[in-house]
Amino acid sequence: TSTHIYRIFKTEIKEEQCYDNRLESIILFQARANTLELNKRKRYKQEDPKCELCGYKEENLIHFLIECKELEESRNKELIKKCKDENKELMAGKILFEKDEIEEIKCMLGKMWRYRKRKLEEINRNT
Repeated sequence: TSTHIYRIFKTEIKEEQCYDNRLESIILFQARANTLELNKRKRYKQEDPKCELCGYKEENLIHFLIECKELEESRNKELIKKCKDENKELMAGKILFEKDEIEEIKCMLGKMWRYRKRKLEEINRNT
């Protein structure tokens, strides 16, 4: 779960200098706190949590970061390769909390989020 990821990778309580007012920073913060507006949240309203991009049964943080095939081209392949792990929770944690590559991570998250938003708008226009 995201709480498990956070506990493993957030090793100290301190102000982080990686956040600014850009969309990419907001997305990083929301991803770390698991508050991104992904479809998994729809389950609380008895709505379908599936990924509208690829049809997978639940659009959650790990699916968004690692698994969704529709987002593959938006991912930074070198970052993903560097963070590769058999355990997808650990891999997500490495992606979200890697300090050395934070700007590249924010850039990737922003690109993925904008692509997702654009595709969802297209899908909704066509339905």
